[in-house]
Amino acid sequence: MRAYRKDDLDDRFIGLYGQSFSEIEKVPLENLRRALGKGAVLDMFEDDGFVGFVYSFIDCDRMLMIYFATEPELRGRGYGAKILDSIRAMYPDKRIFLITEPLDQAAPDYRIRVRRQDFYRRNGCRDANVRILSDGAWFDSMFVQGTLADEEMFDMINLYEDIHNGRV
Repeated sequence: MRAYRKDDLDDRFIGLYGQSFSEIEKVPLENLRRALGKGAVLDMFEDDGFVGFVYSFIDCDRMLMIYFATEPELRGRGYGAKILDSIRAMYPDKRIFLITEPLDQAAPDYRIRVRRQDFYRRNGCRDANVRILSDGAWFDSMFVQGTLADEEMFDMINLYEDIHNGRV
């Protein structure tokens, strides 16, 4: 599998982003573009064609994985695990965390939320046991690599939001 960095959002990213995340999770594409190069990075992955992406925000030795998706027809084939392993290898000096939708049994996509969190746990991520408010929605958090204090996670979310919302 090959990884490479993009400095803009292309059609493959936009299509997969649009179909992979709920409306609560998504922010306008112009916000994502605004943050690129100001801490946000877009890592794309290929293996005989486009596999998926990770859109992250980096500040010093901290990294927030904001969006992570693989092509629907490739899910269940180990590509997600390979991408997580690649991210850890690409950023060995970063303490990495992610946010995911909380396990709300009343949510219409509850089973998908459970599958996502189970996937992360199977692939070495650990619950941070911190609920985080981001762009008006609540999310659970997990450590991908290393750990961060609660305040460090809150600071990362606030910094990223300030940048992608154009407040900085």
